Amino acid sequence: MMRHFPLLPAALAALTLASAAQAQTQHAARAAVTDHAIGAVSVVDLMNGEILGRFDTGAPGGLRHGAAPGQVSMAQGQAGRVDVIDLGLAVESHGDHADLALSAPRLVPRVAEGPKPSHVLGGDGRLASFFDGDGSVVVVGEGGTSHLRANVPHHGLAYPFRSAAGPRLMVSHAAAAGARPGGVVLLDDTGKEVARNVDCPMLHGEAISGRVIGLGCSDGVLLLNTRTQEFRKISYPAGTGSTRMVRNLIGGADFHLFVGDFGPDAVTILDPDAGKFAVVELPARRVAFTLDPQRADTLFVLTEDGRLHKIDTINARITTSTELVQRYSLEGGSSVARPRLSAAGGLLAVTDPARSRLLVLDAASLAVQREVSVAGTPLNVLAVAASGEQH
Repeated sequence: MMRHFPLLPAALAALTLASAAQAQTQHAARAAVTDHAIGAVSVVDLMNGEILGRFDTGAPGGLRHGAAPGQVSMAQGQAGRVDVIDLGLAVESHGDHADLALSAPRLVPRVAEGPKPSHVLGGDGRLASFFDGDGSVVVVGEGGTSHLRANVPHHGLAYPFRSAAGPRLMVSHAAAAGARPGGVVLLDDTGKEVARNVDCPMLHGEAISGRVIGLGCSDGVLLLNTRTQEFRKISYPAGTGSTRMVRNLIGGADFHLFVGDFGPDAVTILDPDAGKFAVVELPARRVAFTLDPQRADTLFVLTEDGRLHKIDTINARITTSTELVQRYSLEGGSSVARPRLSAAGGLLAVTDPARSRLLVLDAASLAVQREVSVAGTPLNVLAVAASGEQH
């Protein structure tokens, strides 16, 4: 007969500590990095600098967050296709805690195909790809794949979200083929139009903060409350010149705000609740900017002189500036590879195409933690972080 030995206090404490050690919270951060000249994407472990994988794609392309956490989409205009990169970061919630599962990254090719894919947006567990060449939209989700078209071909977007009435898809609307869109329509899950707003001239740039989607317009930012499907417009500050408008937006998650570009040498911070913009003038022309949505009190901007600036988004001021890379001229358009930025999990990833490297910085101090050699000409970067227990 097996005897039962009651646990002594010291033994119980030791067992408790051992269990806690086995279930400690782990942190992970990985980034997808594209190449400027060829169809390739690398996955880098930002915690140690290891290159976890490199995949061939159809052409160079841009990166956006995918339909699920840990996934990144890559729109390749020259190849007419959209791929998804699974970074191998999965978090499963168990109520009182979450489990983190790490796996090898993988490429999921050709999730959508069509002429000139541009904006690829994830939301509500769906991934919507807009194809500028013919105005077609491909939406991929757990329920399958659906196809629809905008009213005319144009440089547009399709944004999936969930309202109080069910799943919705926002699709841009243009007055004529090839014209810049001037508004959006909202479609239900059958493709029926349920709402429309055409008060967003020169529409470009979109992001979400909380339940609000923001759209950049020539005269302000159009906001959509995704729950109620109600629109409202916030106009730019009085005296804003014609060269300044928001063309790219990023939304905060922990703070309800949007940040955007604002002409070549400024950024703007929008408080959607107060309906006010704050403009931060930069000491040189802007090359790239980024925001970690989970830590939206800080914006990072790289300027043409190679300096990195840290901006307090709550008080709209530059708090720190440091020399980071060589000067990258803005002359030459998109044919010239220039650095890109992405922040996640307390880290900032910066591509340095001229030196074939990725810099990983501590986001708080801006100190360079590691330098990662990346083959070719690294360009776009998108970082994703995850935390959870590993058993």
